[in-house]
Amino acid sequence: MTRLHPCCDPTAPSTIWEGIPTGKIIEIDGIEMYISQPRMRDGESESELSTLPESFKEQEPKRVILFLTEGHGIYLPNAQLLADSFASHLDCDVIMPDQFAGQARLDKNHRPFFPPGKEPVPEIVPWTEDKDDPNYELRGIQVPLKEKTETSDAYPFRKPPWWKGDESAQEFEAWKHRHEPPVTDPLLAPVVKYIHDQYGQDVKIGGVGYCFGGRYVIRLMGAGFIDVGVVNHPSFFTMEEVHLVTKGKRLAIYAAEVDDILPPEKRRQTEDVLTKTGATWMSTVFGGTEHGFSVRGDLTVKDVRLAKEYAFKGAVSWFKNWLI
Repeated sequence: MTRLHPCCDPTAPSTIWEGIPTGKIIEIDGIEMYISQPRMRDGESESELSTLPESFKEQEPKRVILFLTEGHGIYLPNAQLLADSFASHLDCDVIMPDQFAGQARLDKNHRPFFPPGKEPVPEIVPWTEDKDDPNYELRGIQVPLKEKTETSDAYPFRKPPWWKGDESAQEFEAWKHRHEPPVTDPLLAPVVKYIHDQYGQDVKIGGVGYCFGGRYVIRLMGAGFIDVGVVNHPSFFTMEEVHLVTKGKRLAIYAAEVDDILPPEKRRQTEDVLTKTGATWMSTVFGGTEHGFSVRGDLTVKDVRLAKEYAFKGAVSWFKNWLI
């Protein structure tokens, strides 16, 4: 049997970062969305998130981050913690919609599995040395930092209830086909409308995407819905889509050294196209990393941990400089 790519295989080893997400799940037009607001960290926002305080609507300039996930979806704790961190660092709301319409690779009713003795303990030593991270006091690792991946601990996912035990690569392709642009674009359209309805027509929207989500950040940039984007190890996008990211658009790419979905030749081709279109772009590759490092990386491995932190800080800086 052909092995599924680990980025979309819920049985593949993946670390679950420790911490307590502070956002809320709401439903708009049948689409579940995780929304993180910077005020939540201070305990100031307990109201319904479908409407915003008038005081916020009066703030200028207004910006919102649209966070599009990799295949495991909005219930992956790591994605929620990243959304919270973006909200705090950028002092703006972060909208993370379920672009998989309830069929992400990690089911919302299934908690990630931790082997005995590896359950999250918030009181332990934080995983990051960056004390400016708003989640510094909330996150931790239970194993010492290790230099090499092969000696690291990894926490596997349990399978979602609907997952077939013997799913083949062909069955995975069928799942992927159900989340191609003809299906996903219409799901994202009401999310963009919700952002404009709630935050105003002049709101500045930045997009950050991981793996699957990276493709749709590129597509939304090409369609003119967002002007500033950051993609981490983006997957399955086409050069035709990149050609639509033109002058006036700003795109940052964070890539892994080892990535069979975004190999060096495709990354370089992407850079060449962006140069020709006149877009403002940057591309960074992190040695010692594999596909998925910035959202599902094993933070007990120093190379991976530092790459994840630099990718996050780089995204924050990109948005602060261009989403204005």
